Parts: sequence; structure tokens; C-alpha cells
Amino acid sequence: MQQGLSSFRRMGSMTNPPKFLFNVDFSEPEEPEVVAPPEPEIPTIPVAEHEQLLKKARAQAFEEGRTKALQDLQTKQETLLTAAAGRLVDAVGDVLKTLDEHQAAQEKDAVSLAFLVARRLCAHLIARQPLAETVALVSECLGPLRRSPHLVIRIAEKDVEALKAQVDPIVHEKGFEGRLVILGEPEIGRGDCHIEWADGGIKRDRKALENDIDASIRTYLRARGAETRGKTPGTSAQKDTDV
Repeated sequence: MQQGLSSFRRMGSMTNPPKFLFNVDFSEPEEPEVVAPPEPEIPTIPVAEHEQLLKKARAQAFEEGRTKALQDLQTKQETLLTAAAGRLVDAVGDVLKTLDEHQAAQEKDAVSLAFLVARRLCAHLIARQPLAETVALVSECLGPLRRSPHLVIRIAEKDVEALKAQVDPIVHEKGFEGRLVILGEPEIGRGDCHIEWADGGIKRDRKALENDIDASIRTYLRARGAETRGKTPGTSAQKDTDV
């Protein structure tokens, strides 16, 4: 009997429903259950593949570094080569400028020496044959002027008689029909002469001729000097390099 009662008690305790406590508000909606997002899956690869990719990345990085180093070296070499070429052009320009200056100086000395020699040689020849040029000039004039009414020759005083002796045969040879007058002038140097006719004349003045030649030489040398100074070193060097 007691065993049956205890069994009844155990069954009663198992079937008793929970008590309702009146703490639930059915007018409010139920809060949705918050579901946590799934954790992202971490990709994995085999160790052998990982090592292969790492080896490939290292090789690529090495090649990129080597290429960059070669480019930097080439750029540096080109910069150094450009600077060296610039210095070489400047040096060649300086050398050419110096050579031009030396050449201009030598040319000036040569021209001056040649003019000095010619002037002294002319003075020596005039001293030996003071009337040679005058006689040649008179001979050229008498032909075209054979019908001129008169011809006046002015020379150095000491050469009047000698010139008359040399000119008389030429007068007959050229058939000069006018009057020939030879006058000695103290201001006329030996070797010079003034030949005058009715509507013109001709003059041989060695001093004036030397001055004209000297002025022409100076003008030429100044032009050459300006041309030499006008050359830039770079232009001269480039021109010679192109040749």
C-alpha cells in the first residue's frame, strides 16, 4: 500500500504543470532572436603551394630590384657621359679659340712683315731706278693723248734732265703732236710724278699709296679679329666635330 502511494506521489510530481506568474505581456511583439553571423572561413592552402608562391614572389621582387638598379646605373652613366661630353666640347672650344687667336696673330704679323718688306723693296728699287715707273706711265699716256695740245709732267727736281732724255724717244715713237713740259717740284718725292693734260690728269704718290694699303690691311685684320671673336666655342667645336 505504501509502495503504491509513493508511486502515485512521484507521478503526481512529474505531471504537475508550471505555475503561471502573470508576468508576460502578450500585447508586445516577441523580440526576434538575434543570430550571430557566421565567422568567415579562413582560406588555407597547402604548405608546398605556399612555399612555391613565396619563392615566386621573392624571384619577382629580385628581378624588379635588379631592373631598377640597372636603370639607375644607366641613368647615372648617361648623366656622367653628358657632363663629360659638355666638358670636352668646352675644352675643344677653348683650344680652337686659342688656335684662332694664334692664327690671327700670325696672320697679322705675316701681313705686316710682307708689307714692310714690299715697302722697303720699293724704296730700294726707286733709289736704284727712280724714273722707271714714271717712264712707263708716260709711255702709256702718250698714245691715247697724242692729239692733246699739251702734257705737263711734274717730278722731283733732281730727275728733270734724266727724264727728258728718256722721254724724247717715246714722244717720237708714240707720235705725240702736242707740247711736252717737264717741271721739277720740291714737294714731289723721287719715284712719284703728276701728269696733267687739258681735261684730266694722273698722279703717282707712293706715300699716299702706302697709306691706302696700310688702311686696307688694318680694315682686313679688324674684320678677321671680329670674326674670330664672334665664334663661340660650342659652335666651333660642333662644326669641327661634324666634319
